[in-house]
Amino acid sequence: MDMKTLGLYDHPDGWRREPIEAFAEFVKSEDYLDHGRRPPTVDVNKKKRPLRDSTRKNLVHMFGKFVKWMAGEQVNLFTVTPDHILRFLDAQVTGRGKGDKDMVSTIRTRHVRLLERVYRHLDIAPNPASMAAHGMYRNREQGAAGVDKPTIALTREQEAAFLKALPGEPGDPRQNWKRRRDRAMLALAIGAGLKVSEIRGLYVENIGQPMRDGSITIAVNPAATDGTSLPHDTVLRQEYVGYLQPWMKERAGLDVPGRLLFPAGLRKEEKIDQVTLYRQIKATFERAEMTSVDHQGGRTLRNTFAVRELALGTTLEQLYDLMGHRDIKTTETFIGLVSKYRPPV
Repeated sequence: MDMKTLGLYDHPDGWRREPIEAFAEFVKSEDYLDHGRRPPTVDVNKKKRPLRDSTRKNLVHMFGKFVKWMAGEQVNLFTVTPDHILRFLDAQVTGRGKGDKDMVSTIRTRHVRLLERVYRHLDIAPNPASMAAHGMYRNREQGAAGVDKPTIALTREQEAAFLKALPGEPGDPRQNWKRRRDRAMLALAIGAGLKVSEIRGLYVENIGQPMRDGSITIAVNPAATDGTSLPHDTVLRQEYVGYLQPWMKERAGLDVPGRLLFPAGLRKEEKIDQVTLYRQIKATFERAEMTSVDHQGGRTLRNTFAVRELALGTTLEQLYDLMGHRDIKTTETFIGLVSKYRPPV
């Protein structure tokens, strides 16, 4: 059979010439499902369940980042080594490369698992991605890429310092509208426990009216997060509402098409890039001079919300709903953190 009959992903030359296009075909195939570490999921009719369109799109994006990095290193899928893969992952974490600075460990692991499937399909042995995975776990004491860090949150003092360091102080002529937008976004991350994907997908109508106690309900729509979240409502307590309301008022006066709460620009309706949000979170930690906080990312802000809510008396079941967790065991992990990060005053 020739390549036209087989398709790009079925022939090594396809991966050499058009690696991203070959991978895009690969993730649509049953071969991709078969090459996972676990058996593919099946429906009630015992047929293999295909990946969602949003999942495939995300996987192609991830693979594209690796292809771009390889080009900079002047290597390709057939000459890359386990060390190359580890350096790629490290570049995502440290910012030494052109990748995202705060790629969390679960995403790094997905990169390795994705590449493992590619090399299994290409029948390359030993599998360089599998060898890289072993390297990640061998070096876990050094904080190697791909190893989950302990769940941490901010203390009361650290949270106060973070809020004080937020960008876009209202009335500051040196700050433009984007910094005031960023101020509100970061306040929602720590004040309402929202993920970066959830913040990016918020629309104006997702923000509820103030309740009797001054808190605001925020509705999360999974369609706006490419299916990465469950539908749920969270709450922004009264003391954090003041960080959001000035932006809501300014947003209403801007000539912006569409209804996105946090638009990327003023000319068209476009979600803000998640890397921009990660960078603003990192920059705020730096302004607050919190060098002792090991993981300076959105997950720490979300964890802080969870621990704070439990300390305020929110029940485990209520927090489960507010966080939009899929499994209450995930919510239970925060119970033991309350005494460490929010001891009784």
